[in-house]
Amino acid sequence: MLDKIDQRFVFIENIAWWEGQINTRHLREKYSISQATAQKTLKQYQQKFPNNLTYSQSEKTFIVNDEFTYLTDLNNFSRYLSNVSLDEKTPISDHIFEVEAPLRNINPQQVRPILRAIREKLAIDIGYLSLANPDYLDRIIQPHSLIFDGLRWHVRAYCNKNQSFRDFSLSRFNGEAIVEGKATHFAEQDERWNTWIDIVIEPDPRLSGLQKQIIAKDYQMESGRKVIPVRAALVNYLLKRLNIDHYQNTPEAQQIVLSTECRKAVTPYLPQPT
Repeated sequence: MLDKIDQRFVFIENIAWWEGQINTRHLREKYSISQATAQKTLKQYQQKFPNNLTYSQSEKTFIVNDEFTYLTDLNNFSRYLSNVSLDEKTPISDHIFEVEAPLRNINPQQVRPILRAIREKLAIDIGYLSLANPDYLDRIIQPHSLIFDGLRWHVRAYCNKNQSFRDFSLSRFNGEAIVEGKATHFAEQDERWNTWIDIVIEPDPRLSGLQKQIIAKDYQMESGRKVIPVRAALVNYLLKRLNIDHYQNTPEAQQIVLSTECRKAVTPYLPQPT
């Protein structure tokens, strides 16, 4: 867990990295602190990372140096957006928009016992609605993790009924949860959870050479490939996020495909047709 000063250092790095500069105003706006405290924090950051920032007298701001080193991964644009700073005249956030999809309904009353079960390693009996069973049926589950696939939340848990680890949509739980004692199945026993697969994507071979270069740049590919490690249990979610769970008729719509070797490797972990 980062302490207060390290959290501010991460904030400084995200703003400086993406905007190319930072000054005390960013810190004052973010943390509601005084000018003196903001100056002190920037001074502490400079003492720890002396090669990262250079103060520009003319612009009255700290400029990013080429020798920038950092505490965390700074290539996450979403993290920057969550820390987005204010412009002197207009908030940058006024110019940032997100297409919102309707997230599935999640009831806190059902989430709380699941979070408790994960935290305390418990088995719980709770109602669950599936497409195969339109009426709520009691399920005894032993949850170990929460998963967000970009549109909805899932619970990874051992299902006593099916005697296997499965994913459950968090929005489909209902009714009062009853603790059934300590869990007997844990994440360490979840084979697919502990198996890692390299998802290897490439530009669609039907594209022209120039089009392939554009796609390779979009996805930060090296030598025409991008390798994305993912848990085997989450392979299908990633393919959906990448929009390659189905093959498109045109290369412009498809854009990327799995490498031949990767497609063979992931097949056992994909939903099987019924």
